[in-house]
Amino acid sequence: MTVFRNSPYRAATPVLVALAVAVLIAACKPQESAPLPPMTQGAHAVTGTATYRERIVPPPGSSLRVQLLDNLLADTPKAVIAQTTVKDAAASPIAFTLPFDPTKLRPNGQYGLHATLAGPDGAPWFVSDTRVPVDPSANVPVEIAMVRVGGASASADAPEPTHWQCGDLRVGAAFDNVARRVTLTYSGRSRSLPLAVSASGARYADDAGDEFWTKGDSGTLTLDGEKHECTRTNLASPWDEARARGVAFRAVGNEPGWLVEVGRGEAPSLHAQLDFGSRKLDVAQVQPRADGTGWTGRTANGMQVELTTQRKPCQDPAGATFDITAQLRAGGKTYSGCGAFLEPEGG
Repeated sequence: MTVFRNSPYRAATPVLVALAVAVLIAACKPQESAPLPPMTQGAHAVTGTATYRERIVPPPGSSLRVQLLDNLLADTPKAVIAQTTVKDAAASPIAFTLPFDPTKLRPNGQYGLHATLAGPDGAPWFVSDTRVPVDPSANVPVEIAMVRVGGASASADAPEPTHWQCGDLRVGAAFDNVARRVTLTYSGRSRSLPLAVSASGARYADDAGDEFWTKGDSGTLTLDGEKHECTRTNLASPWDEARARGVAFRAVGNEPGWLVEVGRGEAPSLHAQLDFGSRKLDVAQVQPRADGTGWTGRTANGMQVELTTQRKPCQDPAGATFDITAQLRAGGKTYSGCGAFLEPEGG
């Protein structure tokens, strides 16, 4: 009779089987997905911080809104490429991530950022008073400096303006409750309307049929017989922004898109963006033309630049009416468009 003795291989067999089964179960078990990293700066997002100098902590429920803007479309509703809101914003600096659709960017486009920090009631506390230049695909964090709304830079007696998008027209509205009037600024022009009787909302109207009637954040504007539907916005008109920066004259045109700004003083500076922003010209000092219809000067490399103005009604493709027809000649090319002389704030 053959006697089978205990073999170490036979004893180990159940252990090996158990291990094999455990490995198979682990291999078949679905693996938990690792958390996705937060979106950072890149080809499809702009990141950075919005800051202000004052040592103020916003109240709970405050929010920061950041917008990516196409500077050469600033006079149209298409200016906003993308926007994001940071809820429950804390004290400065406030970090933000702004995703955008890269298909909305134009070759050689010029872009800027605008930020508004608002309280829980929606009233703005801090805003960026100028647009911060940005290359959306540069992969570089951006800092947006904001200033206090109604702070030291503003006149204590001047009513704080509100901003409205009325069709294709960007309008600033300063409501003066003491004088019972509203002053409207648009396309470099201004118009004052007295308070009028209304069943609801705030209505301002004159004898010529011009009217601005608001109810909350919406309203209607009638100018020169044309009616526009309006909604409130945090974006100021580029004409109002230029006035705040000390620009005395501004003109814009299309085909190709261009703009020019002239500063104040006897020998002001001139800045131009031509061919949809692909060319930029700067003249440190320009001199008035002999007949008083514009300015002339040379760039640092000697290029002759001449800007002529004519007090002749002009209408841009969006339908906005201007008092000035303008022509800019530079580098053998002539650019035609519409412009306006901008009175100083409070002037």
